Amino acid sequence: MGTLSSAVKVLGQFGNMAGSISSIYSGYNAAKTLLGDSDQKDALRREQELAMRQLIEAQNAGLQKAEEQAGLERAKITADAQSAETARRAALKRAMARQKVQYGSSGLSAVDGSGEAVLLGMFEESDQERQMRERLDGLRNQAIDLDIADRNRINVLQRTQLQERQKLDTMLL
Repeated sequence: MGTLSSAVKVLGQFGNMAGSISSIYSGYNAAKTLLGDSDQKDALRREQELAMRQLIEAQNAGLQKAEEQAGLERAKITADAQSAETARRAALKRAMARQKVQYGSSGLSAVDGSGEAVLLGMFEESDQERQMRERLDGLRNQAIDLDIADRNRINVLQRTQLQERQKLDTMLL
């Protein structure tokens, strides 16, 4: 769900940047009628360079912010995993101690065949929970990586679109 909302935010930012680029070009078109041909080409070149610099700066700032957020999310996942592992081990120790006490109070030994099997079963069940949590944490980290990769792809797309639009404008002049 977080990845979808991040993608929506990125697309919203793309729309905002496209609107900014469009306003730059409309300002250029107004200036174009006032200037001569060579002045128009120089003005167009400067406007294009400015638009590209602004786009790259905005993209870099957005990417840096996304990477910082991703780092925080990864740190939270790691901290949560460590906390869960500590809690899992403590719960396993308590459960095993409780089971040993029950065996002792009934006159059985925890190292007997059935007692050992019960304790081993408790350990395996706890280990399966740990493995499941690790897989889930891996998926969360993959989602974070995909979010950053999507942002990079959108950035490349935006830059390419701007370059193509600038080429077209240069040809039309």
